[in-house]
Amino acid sequence: MKSPKPAPALCVLAVSLAILASGCSDSRGRLLVMRANFNASGGSHARAIGLYLQALEHPAAAPYAEYGLGLLFFAMEEEAAALGRFAETARLLEVAPEGLHRELRYRNHYNAGVVLFSKGDFDGAASAFREALRVSPGRVEAMRNLELSLMSVERRDDRPAAGAGTEGGATEAMTLMFEYIRQREVEQWRSRDWPEEEYAPGDDR
Repeated sequence: MKSPKPAPALCVLAVSLAILASGCSDSRGRLLVMRANFNASGGSHARAIGLYLQALEHPAAAPYAEYGLGLLFFAMEEEAAALGRFAETARLLEVAPEGLHRELRYRNHYNAGVVLFSKGDFDGAASAFREALRVSPGRVEAMRNLELSLMSVERRDDRPAAGAGTEGGATEAMTLMFEYIRQREVEQWRSRDWPEEEYAPGDDR
């Protein structure tokens, strides 16, 4: 029996009128991402995918579009596709100045960890949560999930070979603990006004 998967939080990133006025092409890309987020949160997956793909044509919006696609594919239980999109988001962010897009960097690593944990890749999940904490130290949800990932690694390594049988090596109790923490995070994300993301002026050509 397959363990339940934690669903990602589909959040609309705050964009101010001042940011929207920074450039026609730049504004277009960000509006496409916002529309895609809205459709994704409403369950219109095909429409959301189309809008995210359009947003990929705008360099400033592309990392956010890739990240949105990652969340959406995970919600559709397409874990491999989700991880591919998170990897592409990370690649796009590598060329951006270190101080920009901090929240997106954090969420991208964090949600990659969620996907990896759900697949039973606890080592990979631990690495992803460590990267999330490197970007934004002290985030309680990442610290807790890192601890759960490390505990799962220990349980897997300590289990006798003959006793292996639970898919991915996760016990039901561990899965329930992770799900509980994930549910709390989703509620926080729905109720919290997240700070605006930083965009480099003129980074959309």
